Amino acid sequence: MPGLGRNLIDGEWRDSALTRPCVDPSTGSEFGQVAIANDRDIDDAVSAAAKAQQTWQDMPVTARAGALRQAVERLRISYGSEGEATPLKQLISQEVGKRLEEADIEVAETADMLEFFCDTAPETLADEQLDLNKELWPNKRSLIRHEPLGVVACIKAWNYPIEIPIWTLGAALVAGNTVVFKPSENASLSGIELTQHLQQCLPPGVLNLINGAGDVGAKLASHRRINSISFTGSASVGRELSVKAAAEGKHITVEASGNDAALVLSDCDIELAANGLVWGAFCNSGQVCVGVKRVYAVSSIADDLVRAIQAKTAALRAGIDFGPLISREQTVAFQAFVDQAISVGAKLVATPDGDIPEKGFYAAPCVLDGVPDTAMLLTDECFGPVLPIVRVADEREGIERANASRYGLGASVWTRDNDNGRRVAEQLNVGMVWLNDVNVAFPQAPWGGRKLSGLGTELSYLGIREYTQPKHICIEESADADRVWWYPYGRG
Repeated sequence: MPGLGRNLIDGEWRDSALTRPCVDPSTGSEFGQVAIANDRDIDDAVSAAAKAQQTWQDMPVTARAGALRQAVERLRISYGSEGEATPLKQLISQEVGKRLEEADIEVAETADMLEFFCDTAPETLADEQLDLNKELWPNKRSLIRHEPLGVVACIKAWNYPIEIPIWTLGAALVAGNTVVFKPSENASLSGIELTQHLQQCLPPGVLNLINGAGDVGAKLASHRRINSISFTGSASVGRELSVKAAAEGKHITVEASGNDAALVLSDCDIELAANGLVWGAFCNSGQVCVGVKRVYAVSSIADDLVRAIQAKTAALRAGIDFGPLISREQTVAFQAFVDQAISVGAKLVATPDGDIPEKGFYAAPCVLDGVPDTAMLLTDECFGPVLPIVRVADEREGIERANASRYGLGASVWTRDNDNGRRVAEQLNVGMVWLNDVNVAFPQAPWGGRKLSGLGTELSYLGIREYTQPKHICIEESADADRVWWYPYGRG
């Protein structure tokens, strides 16, 4: 059993009188303890970050990137090789229930994304010279500086316990901010492990970590010395934090709930679409913000598609292809979504043929056909392994029904015609669209949602800029003591 997970404050790991058990969702058994931050810990962590911020900001961006690049190498060592069950991958699997293959790609992508921030920050953060109208302003020169926001509260979800945090930690730190990181209470040990990789390369106070549940996150976000909040989690909490941030004049980035639609067009490759949709719905046991949550299949190919999906779902193996949900409460919430959909007319058409473990928090992946509009699966995010299928007359109806959601995170389009697929993608009111794939993140590509799915941007050069504020500096290069637009008026 791992030792006690601690809080990191000003370069020192600190215990707490209050602890929380870490539970393996595959077994339901405790395997560690985490020290929960109290009010003093929160204040000390924010104060340490505030104290360290100016010195860290004043370092050249190349020096900040160089420090963080050491963490890239540490992560790559922890990755080992593809398919190797290294301690970091095993910890992720034990704490959040991921399969080794899913933990494997998460560690690899985390290192790749941090390296991207290090590589691109010098150019992204360089001063921008503005091209002014020289006839109007012959002696003026203007530039834009990209300055850090200050102290960032990083409050993150558990489903990608090191990859999602690095989107904020890497971008915010390389941009010159300091950070107080609160990992999810369901992924504390993974968050601590990531922090250890980073902290060893940074001056004290630049990165701090506090553990706890939502109450700790709320206190951190509302601390008077926090300048920016970066949150990944539910839409309801995201809205609450956004309202408070606006009232307190704080910058906020939110990546919240999604209810992503998949549009399966009449010319799709059935085998390709079925493979992608089954993986997109059930990877990480459906606990993915951009997983396939709603399928709109054109009626002419829907029967063939459903038959292919049924066969692939039946072949899924518990503990190999899919793991548990994160908690017992999550399994109850998942089952409530499925039961409600069936009660209003959806038909259960597929589940795995194999047994589902009685220990832990497993739930059987399921496919529902003929899901009506009154099903909560179509209106709200279900974080669990369910694939709802809706039949539509044509692609136009699919686009309209996909766009009718309150959410606008991602979507996918399945077609043999990439040109038409792109035209469909352009009509979808979401932040990201994949053609003939789903749930793929690249460090070079922006990640963010519309409507209730979020505010701001993660990843790409825009993700670095997200943790900066522009400052316009205007320089008058003439030594004249007067300007024609100054007093006295009426000169000419």
